[in-house]
Amino acid sequence: MKRTFLTALVGVMVLLLVPSVTAQVQSWEVVSDHYRVISEVSEAHAAEVADLMEAMMELYNRQFRFAVDEVEAPLRVRVFADKSRYDSYLRRLINETRPGVVYLHYGDPAKSELVGYHTTTEDLSRSYMHQSFIQFLRTFIPNPPLWIREGFAVHFEASVYDEDFGAAVFRENLAWLDTLKEIVSGEAPGINPIPLDQMLGLSVDDARHMVDVFYPQAWGMVNFLLNADRPETNRILWDSISALSPTASREENDQAVFRRAFRWVNQDALQEEFLDYIGARRTFRGWVEHAVAAFESGDMDEAERGFVQAINLRTDNHVPYYFLGLINYDRGNFGLADFYYQQALDNGAEQAVTLFALGVNAYAANRFEDALAYLESTIAADPRYRERAENLLLRIRG
Repeated sequence: MKRTFLTALVGVMVLLLVPSVTAQVQSWEVVSDHYRVISEVSEAHAAEVADLMEAMMELYNRQFRFAVDEVEAPLRVRVFADKSRYDSYLRRLINETRPGVVYLHYGDPAKSELVGYHTTTEDLSRSYMHQSFIQFLRTFIPNPPLWIREGFAVHFEASVYDEDFGAAVFRENLAWLDTLKEIVSGEAPGINPIPLDQMLGLSVDDARHMVDVFYPQAWGMVNFLLNADRPETNRILWDSISALSPTASREENDQAVFRRAFRWVNQDALQEEFLDYIGARRTFRGWVEHAVAAFESGDMDEAERGFVQAINLRTDNHVPYYFLGLINYDRGNFGLADFYYQQALDNGAEQAVTLFALGVNAYAANRFEDALAYLESTIAADPRYRERAENLLLRIRG
């Protein structure tokens, strides 16, 4: 990717804390194919952010297919060195601050910018993804329907950037699933689903007043239309996107989406399909609980399916790996059991428990040297395992 690096001491005086105080702030600017990144951290940081934004744009555009190379000016991204500078900047512009990243949209695209601040934690990652999608969408469609804008923004929130491959990796965001299940089932006290015809034309004020239901339902609509089994249902989303106009108001785009995509749909049938879809979806926790119940009842095939589904949603939790180790040990698949136990250990499983399982598994596979090492490590990790481990050690040394 071609970049133009511009490093300079900013020659403007930026108001930081109070209007009477000024300070000269050093920043670095990097211009990539589609972004102009200004960072107060370093030139390397600006370049990293530019790479991230380019990768995210590519991920977003797999769904929207906008002519990204026809954008007249690079999309602006500004990263402050810390939150105090970020807060001061926002107070000057919008007379308030925000807890995370914010996209400031203006009638003049050259003035619009994504604004955030540098942190060593990952707390802002979802906010960056959410707001960067809104910047992407509103660059091409300034006034999209709210359910498309916010539904897709939440949809992409859990995505991550793989620095080794220089690519954005989509990860499904199910943070709102349990909440949405409660809403559509009537179990959420005092909260009712927003009717579809109202959802399709929701205003910003209406969405703000119904924020507790709007966000989960907007995400649910996008997730459902993307992943539904029926191609006819998937087409509703693609027809909705194709109906959007860059010159239309939000109300005009709302109406265009209804005419193009929803006018011919049996809305009662669509609602039933949506309810069935949401009812069948499980979160990581839901899949683990389902799989553990199947394991305890002796249904190993269903338990295996559940734990694999859980791993598909999250690869960083030890529980599914450990249980898959148990399942494969029980089946005599000792090599596969060893793999899953090692994965469990790498992801934070309790050391003594998992080392003992590895030792038992190695013993069953006649890998006695490995078994000795695992069992001795088990005793060192937790002396409470001494008696059980030494019973096997005696057989091996026998």
